[in-house]
Amino acid sequence: MHILLVDDHTLFREALLHVLNQLDDQVVVLEAANVLEATQFIAHSRNLDLVLLDIDLPGVDGLTALPGLRELAPTVPIVVLSGSENALDVKRALEQGSVGYIPKSCTSHEMLTALNIILQGDIFVPPKLLIKIEKETLLVQEQDEKNAPQSPLTARQIDVLVLMAQGLPNKSIAKTLNLAEGTVKLHVAAIMRALGARNRTHAVTEATRLGLVPAST
Repeated sequence: MHILLVDDHTLFREALLHVLNQLDDQVVVLEAANVLEATQFIAHSRNLDLVLLDIDLPGVDGLTALPGLRELAPTVPIVVLSGSENALDVKRALEQGSVGYIPKSCTSHEMLTALNIILQGDIFVPPKLLIKIEKETLLVQEQDEKNAPQSPLTARQIDVLVLMAQGLPNKSIAKTLNLAEGTVKLHVAAIMRALGARNRTHAVTEATRLGLVPAST
């Protein structure tokens, strides 16, 4: 297993090596201290299995660099590993194509659990950060409702709802709207909550009744 670790703190990289070596018997960790070095590694490595990307990097920060790295390695899971636990950073990371967000405050056991989940093809965000995102989403939704009281949903949630009405699953919605699947899941949960819906079908029915989506959709 080949892992690219992008972090400008040498001491942290050295400490993390001991954790990453527990993932597999043959872990090879490549180290980059900035986005330029990371780009060079990705461009010349054909066997990367995982990229761990810090946000706070010298020069170009990790979140800004994420779309470009994602384009260079479209099939390699990129996980943000950061000291920030800001909900906006988490949301931006997911929207930019990260498949996970691991705070540096987590234990080695929590990190290994998260990485194993991600390597199995799932998206991982710690529950405490998901709660922060949901609260932030609610605040944004409340503000949107004040600005546009005729609709209980944000413009992006309407976009997701229209595709839900077409029968698309979360994965297809994410691809259509260029969003991370985890972000779509958050939007679907917010839509169902806002409409008081029991399930996706009920949400579409209520949305049609309220005129949020065309009846023929």
